[in-house]
Amino acid sequence: MRILFLMNDEGSPPGVLLEETQALGHQPSVLVPYKNISHDPELPGSVPTTPDGFDGLVVLGGAMSILDEADHPFIDQIRQLMRAFDVAEKPVMGVCFGAQLMADVHGGRVKPLGHTEWGFLPQTWSDAAGDDALLAGSPPELPLMQWHGDTFDLPDDAIPLSTRPDCPSQAFRIGEINWGVQFHLELDQPTLLNWARLHADELKEDPAPHVAQMHADIATHHRPQADFARRVMRRWLDVCANAKTGR
Repeated sequence: MRILFLMNDEGSPPGVLLEETQALGHQPSVLVPYKNISHDPELPGSVPTTPDGFDGLVVLGGAMSILDEADHPFIDQIRQLMRAFDVAEKPVMGVCFGAQLMADVHGGRVKPLGHTEWGFLPQTWSDAAGDDALLAGSPPELPLMQWHGDTFDLPDDAIPLSTRPDCPSQAFRIGEINWGVQFHLELDQPTLLNWARLHADELKEDPAPHVAQMHADIATHHRPQADFARRVMRRWLDVCANAKTGR
């Protein structure tokens, strides 16, 4: 299968999700549309106008907000592509910024959170997650990495799958082929360490303590998160395969 990954920040690569896609023998196409960069020699860096030729779409995180859409024309292009995948009954996974876009596409409202969620924070899975195609059997209160300042109201037809006290909209499903997750399940260790430095820069603080804390967090939390991410990606790829064969 051919899976399209849209990177919306060069500091937010597909990481573990890409690794699992390749490990299972599928063909990933990675594009960075906000800079018109393509990591696929067969494609330009711009957002495709059609889902033709792809079996699934992963929309990743980014530093921009869809509330600043006037400054980022590619955002509506991604929105239209997500709609086209839905019409074509091809699965979509939205991560952080991608989840906010998915909520917007299906009628939810994106809004400022009022604070920044940062770090490995525990998830509370809903009853519906218990038989969800991707999240069934997820470890209770699993800490997953967060970094975002926006949130969203769930679309009317969304099935909530996970929540947190200070940011209720964490994971949801639309129908049987669209998932949005606010947490960054895709992160590898080099990206996490880079994020610690970037977060320190944002706070105008010495990066050394932030990097030291991230090393400790990685030792405790990254393996469980990566195992979770690989399982979620395998299951999502199964959904893609079933959609392709019409099962």
